[in-house]
Amino acid sequence: MSIVLKGELYIVATPIGNPDDITLRALKILKEADLVVCEEKRTGSTLLKQYGIETPLEILNEHNEEEQTKNLFAKLLSEGLKIALISDAGTPLFADPGNILVEYCIDARIPVVPIPGPSSLMAALMVSGLKLERFLYYGFLHPNRQMRLRELKKLPSDYDLVLLETPYRLNQLLTDLQSVMGKSRNVILAYRLTFPEERIIRKNLGELIKKASSLPKGEFVLILPAQDQRSRK
Repeated sequence: MSIVLKGELYIVATPIGNPDDITLRALKILKEADLVVCEEKRTGSTLLKQYGIETPLEILNEHNEEEQTKNLFAKLLSEGLKIALISDAGTPLFADPGNILVEYCIDARIPVVPIPGPSSLMAALMVSGLKLERFLYYGFLHPNRQMRLRELKKLPSDYDLVLLETPYRLNQLLTDLQSVMGKSRNVILAYRLTFPEERIIRKNLGELIKKASSLPKGEFVLILPAQDQRSRK
């Protein structure tokens, strides 16, 4: 009869830009873990080296998620490993690989422990100036433009909306928003949060499109205030 040793899976938030934003608890878990699971080896290795951490790395991304999830789950179940899951930056599992592994662990009653910390979503909302009584995290829109336009037309107007997109699609996203909502719709662009070039830009879509054309490519969060609220300029 084989002995089953159930491990632990830690979901660890890491900095989105400024390395000083790492938490003491995150550092402790990353050092004590038997394995750190990251999306890209170069990014994960650079992160650990910043803090002098030498924990071995495993890769889990969209290219190997099905097979690698099974491998990691087997290690948790039979080897009793302590595994820390990180993303390329910020809080994991928002449009990142790893959700299937979490589901496996929940079904097997393997502890899944959140290690909270930096989040681009929360950072953007913190400085938005909005009441935040209710907001909708919509995330990434469809990459196909026609599908994206259909999604935009269905978005509710009575919630603050939080949108994400890849850096190279900022101008296209703003153009599509303007075509659906008009150039006078107020928006908030949280650009390169926690980096030295951080900008929080509060303008209407017509103004922001002109401004964004001069911004270097960078990560961003876009907030559309509910139409009964106004963002401060």
